[in-house]
Amino acid sequence: MSGSSWPAPKRILVLTQYYRPEPNFITADVAEHLARNAKVTVVTAHPNYPKGRFYDGTKPWAFRRTVEHGVTVWRVPMIPDHSTSAVRRAVSYLSFAIVALFVAPIVAPRPDVVWVYNTPFTTPLAAIWFRFVTRARIVFTAADLWPESFVASGAVGDGLLIRVAAWYSRTINRLAHDVVCVTEGIVDRYRRDGVAPSRLHMIRVWVEGAPAVAAFASGTREPRIVYAGNLGLAQQIETVIRAAAMLSARGRQVIFDIYGSGVEAERLEALAHELGASSVTFHGTVPPAEAFARSREAMAQVVILRQSPLFAMTVPSKLYFCFAAGAPMLYALEGEAAQLVSSCDGGFAFDPSSPASLCDAIERLMDTTPTDIAAMSAALVEKYNRKFTRTALLASYEEVLGTTAERAELAHSVHADSPTSLEAR
Repeated sequence: MSGSSWPAPKRILVLTQYYRPEPNFITADVAEHLARNAKVTVVTAHPNYPKGRFYDGTKPWAFRRTVEHGVTVWRVPMIPDHSTSAVRRAVSYLSFAIVALFVAPIVAPRPDVVWVYNTPFTTPLAAIWFRFVTRARIVFTAADLWPESFVASGAVGDGLLIRVAAWYSRTINRLAHDVVCVTEGIVDRYRRDGVAPSRLHMIRVWVEGAPAVAAFASGTREPRIVYAGNLGLAQQIETVIRAAAMLSARGRQVIFDIYGSGVEAERLEALAHELGASSVTFHGTVPPAEAFARSREAMAQVVILRQSPLFAMTVPSKLYFCFAAGAPMLYALEGEAAQLVSSCDGGFAFDPSSPASLCDAIERLMDTTPTDIAAMSAALVEKYNRKFTRTALLASYEEVLGTTAERAELAHSVHADSPTSLEAR
């Protein structure tokens, strides 16, 4: 769909805790894309993700307005935290939602559409004013299932607090006019929660830092394995570290490059030192383009999530990155995510809790012919180009918000003609 073919809303408000330069490119990509045809205002926090510390040069307790690529961006204060404490994380999330709740109606008083990036799931609280007072259309993007993500990551147990949070999540989703889900599993889950199918849309996550992607030529690659992503509780990177030590003991010369950061980073580095896993190098956070280039050059890429009913319904965003990079995958995934890789024979599966299982998968890959590896890479790239490109997925957002805009104009028209409207009083 071309940029001029849809009836763009005149005013769009974007509510998101994460925005560029933080490593959340989805919100900025969509906002800048929509700004070609509409007045777009973003209310977000001062950048502090993923470490929970404000970036250098930030004035964290100030309200700051900038114009970035045609988008008006308001950065507001919040209490940052990215620890393993559920209480501190909840306070952090709520601090942004509450500040945004009061600031958004001032900086964007009458939007036609409010798009909420629903990670964390407290952010929609800031949209309630617009839902009931200005009659704006509300669109959520559900990038994760909350609060199940807390339970699945091991950050908190499945107790009363989680049940209350689950009730809140169901309630807030029913308040939205449209909900964008990033996986079919989330669509199915929300349908079971009572969200009308007509209000559910599935738009996957695209890849940042991926240039035009072409298939690989056959040839032998250096025995180098790359993990690029979050080093958190949900990712059992300990399995990778232990597998590296086991392969060294077997005499297999394999290099492991780990890119990224997170709450587990220090513990994982200490574990590698303790095990004498000298084949593992931690590179920290690097630009997406660099992580993509290193992944593309590798013999294989690792995608791993701990086993959980939640993760069987979700697809990690880094999986699309791995499709674009094209190197064969060593994957510990369930459900829809595992099916996406297996459907094109794009790698070898392993058990996320078993280092020996990962070692076996790596040795199977090393024994695979260069021609077969090239075929695996080509299948991954072909699927990426056909299903997951940024251009196609942005067009899907444009379509959903364009439809929403038409509904918003109709709702405003009906409201203005109503004998109970302010204009008639």
